[in-house]
This record gives sequence, structure tokens and C-alpha cells, in this order.
Amino acid sequence: MITVYDTFSALAALSGKVFTLDAWRRYAAGIYDASFANKIEADAQDYNLKEQVFPVIEAALGDAAGLARAHASFLRATESLAERVGHLLPGMPDVDIVFYLGLCNGAGWATEFRGQPTVLIGVEKVLELSWKAEAYMKSLIYHELGHIWHKAQLGGWPAVKTQAERSLLQLYQEGIAMRCEQLLCGDDAFYHQNRDGWLSWCRENLAEIATEFARRVAAGESTQDFFGDWCTWRGHSDTGYFLGCEFVRHGMKHLPFPETAKLLLPEVTTAFGEYVQNINNNAIMEVPR
Repeated sequence: MITVYDTFSALAALSGKVFTLDAWRRYAAGIYDASFANKIEADAQDYNLKEQVFPVIEAALGDAAGLARAHASFLRATESLAERVGHLLPGMPDVDIVFYLGLCNGAGWATEFRGQPTVLIGVEKVLELSWKAEAYMKSLIYHELGHIWHKAQLGGWPAVKTQAERSLLQLYQEGIAMRCEQLLCGDDAFYHQNRDGWLSWCRENLAEIATEFARRVAAGESTQDFFGDWCTWRGHSDTGYFLGCEFVRHGMKHLPFPETAKLLLPEVTTAFGEYVQNINNNAIMEVPR
């Protein structure tokens, strides 16, 4: 079952006024209870709220048309969603989806409250990233649902001890979530990051992306450059999402999709090494002679 919590109407009490943290706390506590506001604040504790967060919130609250469009997209994206998810992602646990004003915790966040898997859609970040359109809203929700489904298939995220394990787990997680996004969108070539030739560039440079990622894993180096719109590798962001999804798609040639979501971390490590070798062998064969 998917339960939707829509707090759009409560945003009116925050709009048109000087924004204060106390007013936000009252609003956030009304979504579930005080533990909700506490968790959001704890997640944002490393931010300078006045300099980094409040300006984003105030800009969102001042954009009535943008808020309305994002909300309309949210309603369309969640309409008949439970049936679609149940058909394409069997074994999805009960999930809450919340449309809310956060503290720049993320446009989408797969987490849990009171033991319930929860997808949070932070409208202030949605507006900041210009993701108000229905296609973006759907991909955002689908991606976070993918994380929740994947975690359920594994029975919980595996513990990681090294940077290499963290990197491979993140690649695996984002690859499965991107593949879920594609399935729910009904488009095997869909990537919500595809702007200004992003997908073409990733396809043309897959061997280089995979090789550099594998090198960093082997060296125990950070792979953050491959994840997040604020990071780039060779001038392109989110290349790890592409690599992870293509890695998962390669695995689907040998296993049904639900089975690819149940691999143990040592299996992921072995499979990724074989995948990179396969890519590089193919790249060598394709070089004109």
C-alpha cells in the first residue's frame, strides 16, 4: 500500500511572511509528530541555515506558480501509482510518500519514520533544481521507491567497512534505483539526468567511466565525483548513475531483474570486475584497424 501525505495546503501558513525556524517546526510537527521535524533538522545540521537553507526556502515560498506546478505534478505522479508499482516491482513494502517543505535535505529522500519506509519530496529543492514538470516529479518518486524496493529485496543494506565497499554499494544502489525508474517510466533508455547531450556523452565514454571508477575502487579512493549534481567527472555530473544502471542491465542478461537486486556485496564486487573487463575488451575490438 502507498499512502500519500500532501502538505501543500499547509504551506500557505508559511508563505508571505518572514520565514522562521519556529514556524517551520510547527508545520513539520503536524506531518507526523515532533520526531519528523527533529529528524529533518538533524539531517540538516551541517548546513548554515541562514545562509544556505533559508534563501532557498524563501525563494520557494515566494514562487506561488512554481509551488502550484510542482504540486500538480506530484498529484499526477502519485495517481494510480500503487497499482503500477505492485505490477512492476513485486515485493514493495508499504510506503508513505510525503510532499513537504524541508530544510534542503534533498528533492527526494528514501528514509523511514516510525519503522515505515518513506519517500520525502522536498518542494524547496524541487523548485531550486527546476524539477517542477511532471516527468521530473515522476522520475524523482520512482527513483526513491526503487531504493526502498531494493532495500526490501536485500533485507536491509549490507554493512560496509572500506571505501571500496562503500563505492560499490552506492554504484549498485543507484543502478538498481535507476533501473526501477526506467521500468516505472516505461522507457528502457530513460535517464532523468539527460540534458545537453549527457546520455550521448556517457554512452560514448562508458569504457573510460567504468575504468576510472574501477581504478578508484581498487585504490580505495573516493568516487563522489560520479554521484550528485554538485560533483563532476570530466565536466559531467551523475556519471555513476549511468554506469550503475548499465552494470545492472548487463546483469539482467543473466538473471531476472528481482534476482539482480539480491546480490551480496562480494557478488557485486566480482560481477563489477567482470563487467569492466567485458567493456574494455569490447572497446578494444571496436577500435578501427
